[in-house]
Amino acid sequence: MSSNILGTTDVALRLGCSTERVRQLEREGKLPAEKMPRGRRVFRTEDVERLAEERERQKQTKSTSIGTQQM
Repeated sequence: MSSNILGTTDVALRLGCSTERVRQLEREGKLPAEKMPRGRRVFRTEDVERLAEERERQKQTKSTSIGTQQM
């Protein structure tokens, strides 16, 4: 498999979530996937990294807003 393509398990490890959550993100249109002939889904590394960065920004924004509310 090409290094710019990841399977569901690899994506789950990168995002720190379950494989079911990865499939849910795909169904929700938040993570594009390509279905291979035997039904396996593969994801482009750049799409996974983009989503990981978005999730990290959201997490930082949440923690910043929580910290501001506590003051």
